[in-house]
Amino acid sequence: MTDLPIVAHYDVILDAKERERLGYLARNLRADEPALSASAAFRPSVSPGLGPWPSLVIEDHSWITLFEKTGDFAYTYRALLLAGDGDLVVIAQPRCLGFEDYCRRVLGLGEVEILTPAASAKPLALAQSCAGDPALVRRAADLARRSGGLNVVPYMGTGGAWALARGIAEIAQVPLRVVAPLPRLTRRVNDKIWFAARVGEVLGAQGAPFSKVVHNLAALAGHAAVLGRQYRSIAIKIPDSASSAGNIILRSQDLRRMTLRHLRNEAESSLRRVGWRGGFPLMVTAWEEPVLASPSAQVWVPDQEDGLPIVEGLFDQMVIGPAQEFGGAAPSALPEPWCNRLAREAVRLAYLFQKLGYFGRCSFDAIVVGEDIATANLHWVECNGRWGGVSIPMTLANRLTGDWTSRPPVVIDRANMSGAPRSFDEILVELDADLFKPDLRDTGAVILSPSRLEAGSGYEIMVLGESVTAANVHAEELGARLLPKQGRRSELDPRHGEASPGSGNKISHGQR
Repeated sequence: MTDLPIVAHYDVILDAKERERLGYLARNLRADEPALSASAAFRPSVSPGLGPWPSLVIEDHSWITLFEKTGDFAYTYRALLLAGDGDLVVIAQPRCLGFEDYCRRVLGLGEVEILTPAASAKPLALAQSCAGDPALVRRAADLARRSGGLNVVPYMGTGGAWALARGIAEIAQVPLRVVAPLPRLTRRVNDKIWFAARVGEVLGAQGAPFSKVVHNLAALAGHAAVLGRQYRSIAIKIPDSASSAGNIILRSQDLRRMTLRHLRNEAESSLRRVGWRGGFPLMVTAWEEPVLASPSAQVWVPDQEDGLPIVEGLFDQMVIGPAQEFGGAAPSALPEPWCNRLAREAVRLAYLFQKLGYFGRCSFDAIVVGEDIATANLHWVECNGRWGGVSIPMTLANRLTGDWTSRPPVVIDRANMSGAPRSFDEILVELDADLFKPDLRDTGAVILSPSRLEAGSGYEIMVLGESVTAANVHAEELGARLLPKQGRRSELDPRHGEASPGSGNKISHGQR
């Protein structure tokens, strides 16, 4: 069955007064938007939670603007890292039997059954493809019926994932649990504008970078021009995008040379180039610098009766090159008082979500801004109400070691490289001496996904070390060997967060 070990690392207490305040905020939000917690379309057979049954694990990114809409080819096999004996895993690409054997035989993750949805007449999101495949739905329903229930473990709680669970439940006539919040709440917590408003309510205006919400291009240009006189850089953000895909960075020195008409046209052109289709609202925000760290709080939100949200880890995110793409993460090197503050504030945000009915995996990304750590500010910039590039490896590290802190993980993620395709078996032979192997070698590399490695276009690897320093050294050595084979495109930005100025570019892309 699915093995999702939850290991707490920070003891956060919320007093009665704070719980009451956050509960009051939650009641007001539900009153203003009753659909946040509406479950009538799925109950009584399907509800958020995690039952004592096998699981159907599926990684579908279809709700994230500018991300993969169909196929999910680069990351689809990460679902296997969350599955265990007797589980079903949906794969949306040609099978990689070598990686499946690696997860089963080398990592010891268990015997799973792989399901591949039948091809549809038109491109569909992965969960939709599954729901439209009667044989796949019957197979899941058969397992649910025999087991007395079934969990659906999605990448995020999309409407498609919930509809799939409902379809299985209708056939199986047994309860199903979705390890994610309801669809409307999932949309809200992953929306940068909605999240920024909640940060202001929970932590105060000082808890997030200054921002404005705009509903047309004229307002966008006007607010960008005003903010450009106050900050060295600003950003335009598509609110429901992920990673760097929906961020446009504008340097103020360039803004001052533009008329409002020119600024409007430049901003629209840049947004169109990244895939924006004219939707509003958008966010115009200060792009703060210097950034000393980009910490991410990894949180598990249980049922309300099971206690407060749990902070499982704090990780510093690494970014790559002028595009500021996610390049990996390592356990946070911030001083203990900063880590304790991050944990406290993350629990307060997560508690509000819990009172709205949130269940499952969640992470909060922040930046530490200032010239010196002693006087720096902490600003929360994004909520990932889903699994992701840090939480999946962290959970896998818990599965492999019992507690990730015993063998600290460093995650490295490289994309858009140019190298020769190779089979997964060839890759295993080449990396054999570097691989973590339970009961044989208790440190080393863990391959997180086969797709980019086989294509020669990049890789996703976690290195478990005796210490963070040792894991970092091994990760750098491994990267030095892999990068030349695929073309060394860019280096890690040592600041781990803020965008570097583009050389001569008026508008560039960045990540938060």
